[in-house]
Amino acid sequence: MKKIRMSCCILISFLIVSCANEEIQSIKIKGQYEINLPKTLSKADNLHEDASLQYQNIFNEFYTIVIDEPISDFNDLVTQDEYLAESYKPNLTGYSNLLKDNLSATIKNGKFSKFEDTKINGMEAKLMNVTGTVDGIDVYYQFGFVKGRDRYYQIVNWTELSRKEDHSKVMAKIISSFKELNRSKKKIQ
Repeated sequence: MKKIRMSCCILISFLIVSCANEEIQSIKIKGQYEINLPKTLSKADNLHEDASLQYQNIFNEFYTIVIDEPISDFNDLVTQDEYLAESYKPNLTGYSNLLKDNLSATIKNGKFSKFEDTKINGMEAKLMNVTGTVDGIDVYYQFGFVKGRDRYYQIVNWTELSRKEDHSKVMAKIISSFKELNRSKKKIQ
């Protein structure tokens, strides 16, 4: 009887932990965008200085950031710089390629998937997966580059390469949950 009771307790504990891992939290940033993250992630402030959203689970080696910037800043950059203008167009493809090229200069033994063109909640987007070595650690990244109404967004998830299978589905769900808020409103001048 004690064995059955103990087995039941272990099973119930496992189910509670499994359900907790599936719970999500909806995070809104500056009334600008919203994204769904697992409740197992907590707010961070040291992952990337330009990120408007930073969440992590250091025990599971799971990290998520969002970086957003005005489309006009990127367009001005690539149209006013002759070198950049030769290689990058002022559009989502040019934006994604520039970020990919910058990342390839910093990641060792980088293997980059081809961009997958898609839509995320009605917005033009490109998805990319990357493996490589950063600071001596083998890592796995999932990127979502999204063109909003007047901003580009980089949604970046990463983990240790050995944990890719544990986290890749959740990473894809995070990216696909991204929503720009107030998309129907006219630009405020």
